[in-house]
Amino acid sequence: MGQRIGIYVCECGPNIRDAVDMDELMKFARGLHDVVVAKPFGLLCSSEGKALIVNDVREQKLTRVVIAACSPKEHESTFREMMRSAGLNPFLMQIANIREQGAWVTEDRVLATDKAKAIINAAVRRVVLHEPLETGEIACEADVLVVGAGVAGLSAALTLAQRNRKVYLLEKLPCIGGKVARYEEIFPKLECASCVLDPKMDEVLHNEQIEVLTFSEVQEAVGYYGNFIVTVRRKARFVDSRTCLGCGACFEVCPVKVSNEYNEGLDERRAIYVPYAGALPNVAVIDKAHCLRWRGEPCKACQAVCPFGCVNYEEKDEIRHVKVGAVILATGFDLFDPRRAPQYGYGHIENVYTSLEFERLVNSTGPTGGEIVLRNGQPPKKIALVHCVGSRTSKFHEYCSGVCCTVLLKFAHQVRQKLPHASVAELYSDFCLPGKEPQRFCNQVARDKGVALIHLKEPDSVQIVEQDKQILITYTDVERQSKSLAVDMVVLAPAMEGAQHAGILSDVFDISLDESRFFVEDDPHVAPVLTTTEGILIAGCAQGPRNIQSAVAQGEAAAGQVLSRLVPGEKLTLEPVTAEVDEGLCSGCKVCVGLCPYKAISYQADKKNAWINEVLCRGCGICPAACPSGAIKAKHFTDAEVSAEIEGLLHSNH
Repeated sequence: MGQRIGIYVCECGPNIRDAVDMDELMKFARGLHDVVVAKPFGLLCSSEGKALIVNDVREQKLTRVVIAACSPKEHESTFREMMRSAGLNPFLMQIANIREQGAWVTEDRVLATDKAKAIINAAVRRVVLHEPLETGEIACEADVLVVGAGVAGLSAALTLAQRNRKVYLLEKLPCIGGKVARYEEIFPKLECASCVLDPKMDEVLHNEQIEVLTFSEVQEAVGYYGNFIVTVRRKARFVDSRTCLGCGACFEVCPVKVSNEYNEGLDERRAIYVPYAGALPNVAVIDKAHCLRWRGEPCKACQAVCPFGCVNYEEKDEIRHVKVGAVILATGFDLFDPRRAPQYGYGHIENVYTSLEFERLVNSTGPTGGEIVLRNGQPPKKIALVHCVGSRTSKFHEYCSGVCCTVLLKFAHQVRQKLPHASVAELYSDFCLPGKEPQRFCNQVARDKGVALIHLKEPDSVQIVEQDKQILITYTDVERQSKSLAVDMVVLAPAMEGAQHAGILSDVFDISLDESRFFVEDDPHVAPVLTTTEGILIAGCAQGPRNIQSAVAQGEAAAGQVLSRLVPGEKLTLEPVTAEVDEGLCSGCKVCVGLCPYKAISYQADKKNAWINEVLCRGCGICPAACPSGAIKAKHFTDAEVSAEIEGLLHSNH
């Protein structure tokens, strides 16, 4: 029994109508095999156009439909919904793209008409072979795990924290807030960082929908989008977080001092500590690696002095298995280690600092109480700020981190505020100042007579050495002149890199990292927060260098992607255009397993063949193309359907 095919040609205003001979095209369409109706219409995507097709499907008892119009990327979903409302399976329709592939690229009217005929003929031959695919559903978890409690992670968690949804906010450190929580002021308006961030952190800590898991790490993840089980190890604090007030009595009696990583090693902390003043949660933690009790000594000083009995040396690590539908990785950044570039003197010249070290130096809760001083305690008279350390060079990182210029401009302003008699030299090769405010602030700093802007020839045309108890900077300026500058202190702006522990999460969640440890997005233009593993999303500096505002926006964007599909109480709709394996033909060679970019294919050892998880499959077509035995079928893009379409293009003259 033959099909009853309807062809509908969209005039698309003048776009198609004026480019082809519509009368000739309709005459051709009506003469094709199995075509019972062929009509032109001004705009098929309009409500009137869709109504026309729906009525014809019902009255003419059409079994297949061809829409000759624009790209399927524009309106295929629109017409599929129209097919559903007409009572016909939406996959029994084919879009013939005669606008982008014909009318818009072919100036000759006759050639454009012939091309439109060929495209329509191809669609008719193909649609006859279409199968009525059905959209599947699976039960899913609406809860979400957010890894990383910096500004992006906080944003994502607060956006997700809605009724009937639980959010697990995991942070590997004992406190939340990330690096921004340790800043004094944030660019561009130099607002108090803690005044901006603390209300958000407090909201997270007191939100009933959010469970904060500090001092925790992901160990394992199994499952797929909608149904992940993630194993989390929550390390023992040895301090009861429910009763500890962070009063500090225990710090004072602890006999152990170690380098304080929260102040970038600029001072020391005790083996029992709160990371920094203002840290949230304000709960002490014992550093097991340095505490005397774990070195065989019977010290109980902190336990003895605690007025609330919070210290518990017997506490054990806790293993949690959390069920979630999606995971957002907001793991932040680390800085390029300037020791890798000895020309900057970092690590062996005493008063050369990184930007994060200087952030703590100017912070009123930092190691010097906010005073800008040298290692000997004296205030510097001349400070150099060096841009692009490890950035914009083929030797290390070719990219620009995009935030360093604004950071150093902020430092220049802070130095002049705190040390009015000190001079500042900024050594830069280019300024990167995107957005509405940075250029205005740069102009303000440049007008300060105590700030000199030195334009370098290249980002790395700087050499820093120690000479006569001073720091000597030799550089090549933009006019190729070799010059030198003697200063007391240097602040470097190293490139931003992905977090040090990103590699562990890359392995756990089976997603890729680039050469700078940033997670690789699915598409940098239209899907910057998605990865190739569905259900695993990225936000903030986990994806690439960005400023605070962009990190916050990306956290909310990642949360929005989750909210749009994982709805509490509803099942997850599955895209039917996937691949499937014919077990009778599969030889078990495993070629497809390694090629799948979405990790949707696994090998079934008991059956000795491949199996495709339709939840993860995106129907990209790699596996059916690569299968040496032809055992994998791409639904809606079968060999027969594609071959018929090619034949139709080649033989459009009936």
